[in-house]
Amino acid sequence: MTDWRTIDTDLLVIGGGVAGSMLAIPALEAGLDVTICEKGRVLDNCGSVGCGVDHYLTVMESGAEWDTAEFLMKHIPTLTDGIVDLDVTRRVLEEMPRILRKIEDMGVDFKDPRTGEYSRHPSFGLPGAYHINFEGTDFKRRIGKHVRAGKATLLMRTMALQLLVEDNVCYGALAFCFRTGEWVAVRAKAIAVTTGDVNRLSMNASGLAFDSWHFPFNTGDAQAMGYKVGAQLANMEFTEATLTPKGFSAQGLNALVSMGAYFLNKTGERFMFRYDKKGENARRAVLADAVVNEYLLGNGPIYVDCRHLPAEELDHMEATLQVDRYTLPAFYQQKGVHFRDTPIEVSISELTIRRSGLYFRGSGLSVDTTGETSVEALFSAGDCATVSGGIAGAAVLGHIAGEGAVQRIRQRGNAALPEIDWEDANRLRAGAEASLTRDSDLGWKAYEDEIRSTVTDYAGVRRTGKGLKLALETLQALAKKEDTVKTDNLHGVMRFQEARNIRLNAEIMTTAALARTETRTRSAHRRLDYPETDEANWRKFVIVEKGGDGVPTVRTLDATQPLSAAFARTPNAAAGRIEHVS
Repeated sequence: MTDWRTIDTDLLVIGGGVAGSMLAIPALEAGLDVTICEKGRVLDNCGSVGCGVDHYLTVMESGAEWDTAEFLMKHIPTLTDGIVDLDVTRRVLEEMPRILRKIEDMGVDFKDPRTGEYSRHPSFGLPGAYHINFEGTDFKRRIGKHVRAGKATLLMRTMALQLLVEDNVCYGALAFCFRTGEWVAVRAKAIAVTTGDVNRLSMNASGLAFDSWHFPFNTGDAQAMGYKVGAQLANMEFTEATLTPKGFSAQGLNALVSMGAYFLNKTGERFMFRYDKKGENARRAVLADAVVNEYLLGNGPIYVDCRHLPAEELDHMEATLQVDRYTLPAFYQQKGVHFRDTPIEVSISELTIRRSGLYFRGSGLSVDTTGETSVEALFSAGDCATVSGGIAGAAVLGHIAGEGAVQRIRQRGNAALPEIDWEDANRLRAGAEASLTRDSDLGWKAYEDEIRSTVTDYAGVRRTGKGLKLALETLQALAKKEDTVKTDNLHGVMRFQEARNIRLNAEIMTTAALARTETRTRSAHRRLDYPETDEANWRKFVIVEKGGDGVPTVRTLDATQPLSAAFARTPNAAAGRIEHVS
């Protein structure tokens, strides 16, 4: 060992967003030692909604027929085109009311201050008004404060690079602080990876990589680390895009469609009903695909029109749209437009590997009903797991995985953790730091741009076998250039590691997309050479794992089975109904 900080803890959580914070809470409440490793600076503002959120999807059991887990479960196969882990989804839906109440107990106010009631709206094809629109500026702050009050150990500005696994059991991780240069080795009885989706994956409308629709610092870290130690990933072929104001990659589509906005093409036609009987209330993947098609037909530009909405709805929209991106009102002001009286031009965002434009079908690490992956003692939740549902999905599955981790920790008892292979650890460290002293003209930004260009040109919203093969060849060639990338400081080292993770995730995505020889869920996976959905042969999960030569390998699993049917590890005693930890 050379100059490493070492920590032994009960639970290590990698990623301090909503999923990670909610995952830590059951362990803290159980009196366990919890360490959180997070790239951000302040836990209260970490994650994709660190600055706020304006919607939350939940079953509330309000008495309405549609407002139950059982009712929504009946619609899940249709909503997800038959590709979803029904066991884990049911677990998430059943826990939604309990977790909503728990978050409210932390001080989050979901109610509309004008009425004192929940402002619930239908959206994205769901069979009921499951979305709560609310002013959630302090949403993550409240959760973060609750975690800090539990005395978790926080490793901030710290990026995990490698999980530690022995005999398919995870026991820790290696990380470095990109402010101080300190390297940290953490051993734990259970480890959770909750680092979100894969962004900065393709080119966007502004050309600025960090001007992304979704959180630009989520770069597939969990997926990459899990893959490298043999964890099973699924649904990675499905990508997601959304509609954003032209020139500004802001979130907010959910609020627009749930409030009742229309989409118009250049002739003023409200065209969405040509693509789906639900019109603007169709699933996100349908909306994005329709706009792409309208542009291909020469019907662009496309606009969002809010002028017909009641004044009180416009007031609520104006109050909440800047929650996700507080600079959005200034952007509109500088352009001299206002959505109250002017249709706003929109464009397609960059791609992200995240949920495929649907709720409940996530893309990432396969998990069971306890949130545990195919690697024992390794848990996952949020947008890096195979069941996801936006912020609510992250919160609920995060809490479920936290309870599952507590059970796994109790199973392991006082068993000794494996010793760290310091030779391997120092090799990882030397490899990461080598970029600081290279004599090269290739920086991490240029390297990452090559990845984005490759995905955009060959593996984007319109795919072919030929293009996907070219993408694979190019991405694998880029992997060989990693040893020539130069960085100027520790921050650059961190960004380069993110770029490596983006490239690996792009390769996994492309491998899975090449295997799925059909089109499914519109823009999520559209193969021009296989334009139809093939229910007979492809109602299957595409599972990707690391092959013996390090290259992604693919197998399939009938989607009527849970993804855990493909696991080969010791079952968690918490499988099925999880005992609530108090």
